[in-house]
Amino acid sequence: MIASSNGRPNTGLSQGKTASPVDTPYLNRGATPVAQILARAIEQTDDAVMITRSDGIIEYVNPGFERITGYRAGDIIGRRPSILASGMHPPAFYSELWRTLGRGESFRSVFTNRRSSGELYYEEKTISPIRGADETISHFVATGKDVTERIAAERRLEYLANYDALTGLPNRSLLHDRLAQAIQRAHRLGKGVAVQFVDLDRFKLINDTLGHNAGDRVLIEAASRLRQCLRATDTVARLGGDEFILIQEGVGNPDEVEQVARKVLDAFAPCFPVAPPQGLFVSVSVGLALYPGDGLTPDELLMRADLAMYRAKEGGRNSFRFFEAAMDASAMRTLTLEAAIRGALDNREFAVVYQPIIDTRTQRPIAVEALMRWHSPVHGTVPPDHFIPLLEENGMIVPVSRWALRQALRQVRTLQCAGQPTLRLAFNLSSRQFRDVELLQDVTAALDEAGFDPALLELELTESALMDNPDASAAVLEALRARGIRVAVDDFGTGYSSLAYLMRFPVRTLKIDRSFVYQMERSKEAATIVRAIASLARSLGLELIGEGVENVGQLALLQEVGCHQVQGFLFSRPVTGAELALSFPH
Repeated sequence: MIASSNGRPNTGLSQGKTASPVDTPYLNRGATPVAQILARAIEQTDDAVMITRSDGIIEYVNPGFERITGYRAGDIIGRRPSILASGMHPPAFYSELWRTLGRGESFRSVFTNRRSSGELYYEEKTISPIRGADETISHFVATGKDVTERIAAERRLEYLANYDALTGLPNRSLLHDRLAQAIQRAHRLGKGVAVQFVDLDRFKLINDTLGHNAGDRVLIEAASRLRQCLRATDTVARLGGDEFILIQEGVGNPDEVEQVARKVLDAFAPCFPVAPPQGLFVSVSVGLALYPGDGLTPDELLMRADLAMYRAKEGGRNSFRFFEAAMDASAMRTLTLEAAIRGALDNREFAVVYQPIIDTRTQRPIAVEALMRWHSPVHGTVPPDHFIPLLEENGMIVPVSRWALRQALRQVRTLQCAGQPTLRLAFNLSSRQFRDVELLQDVTAALDEAGFDPALLELELTESALMDNPDASAAVLEALRARGIRVAVDDFGTGYSSLAYLMRFPVRTLKIDRSFVYQMERSKEAATIVRAIASLARSLGLELIGEGVENVGQLALLQEVGCHQVQGFLFSRPVTGAELALSFPH
């Protein structure tokens, strides 16, 4: 601080005028060049500079202060800095400020202040004591930089690091932190914690048909409905995609958790106002895991709630399931199977077996269906309903089926050459294979390699595979028909077929699903369905095959409705190629 000739501070602003670079406060004719430069620097800096007496009365502010705070010098000189106070700092903040200054040290912090307009701003401020000749503190000088934009950017980054930008819910990172804290509190208080894993049913269909904007609106509405299902002290988080997590604290018994799960299902019952005028109905599947019984860490609870959610989906969706220990064992087996199956093709662990299709009028095989088997050196013989879905998920179904088709064509061609020239081969195509752009090329190459008549190959597809994209399916089926290849609809009656589409498809055969054949002796409804399928096949001029025939009663009922092509354990279990060759007369 520069003093006047009479020893008193010379503010140059006592009349309320604003200083300029040529009318600098504390600048006198007798001042040294260094003092003149210093004074001009204070006047011209962008930072706020404020000088107060030791009792806190403001004696000087620079133009930077005026620009940042909105206060004119004449309005603020003679007053105290508390005019800038926002009320956002606790008393302890100011107590520490004065303790630091009282020790003769500088105090540095980011202040939340208020401009003359009432707007809050953030100021990175340093307050330093000024000592007189007798070493006593006579004044304080405060320099400050407006860091509002920087603080806003930092807070935005912090928000994005912890919250989902779309729904405003805690994200995966903050979820783990809150769940860990909830577990600590539960351990300390002897209470439970419930984790509910909520997944929207068929959300991909919404995105694919209505677009991602509609999907985003569904997620925002879902987040809002889930918030209403919990107390303010509990947590709703978005794990990612269409997956949400609910953390319920202070749980005393599972009934409390079940009540919330039912509340969640009820919350999703009303229509979503997303696709007017009809709107959308969106259901959810919920998996529940409880601390401490189902897991002691956030990862364990989330994993087991996830497993329970998948069981709820498998059970028909729009439901909830509590975690059970058997789910963990099943999941672990699935993981080990996934690892083992990746090398199964190279290690020659797959095999093809055949089940004859019998014409009951001649009692002779007219075709054989090729079936996949996996004999793992670690897991033994793995059932097809366990390993086929794994092949679908990891994409190996295409190369494995490509190998199996070539194997089956060679073996059946050998039987044809040995005296069964009209024997057909029925081969199952998965949904993923059917969508493969190289399907026709692969099948054609395999036929050519084996010297196999295309008219004696019948590719079997499920209803769901055909109806996934009817227009594309019709084009692929027409290309197969043009090549001379027959097509059968497998498991007919269990899918979502439209008869109009069935008439469009160049299909030769319908296969009655084994579940109907199994029940038709004891269920009038199943018998009625079988009769209806048989009538439909006759009307459309299609061949009909009954699957899963195990006894003469089932056989008699099928023959009664005009189904004369059958397969099942009554005639033969699946056999190897060598065993099949022995079953034919030479």
